[in-house]
Amino acid sequence: MKNMPTYNLGTLNIVSHDASKLTEAIGIPEHRFDDLVQLARSAWDYEDTISESIEYVAQRVTGSEAVLALIILGRIWEQNSDNK
Repeated sequence: MKNMPTYNLGTLNIVSHDASKLTEAIGIPEHRFDDLVQLARSAWDYEDTISESIEYVAQRVTGSEAVLALIILGRIWEQNSDNK
């Protein structure tokens, strides 16, 4: 088995349980949300398998941003699966 690259995705830190938005709760600036949605869409469009799409995200963001981008990627995957 070849050596697989490793990525530090960091940890998810919930900053506020009373937050009205997910980005606020996990401490991501609101202006980054659209960037993370676009990253997830690019990951879905660019790669052939879901694991490659996950790796695409992991190479570009870490920590809470990676978690949110992977959640968005999961939603895109679900939508595409429902449409088939």
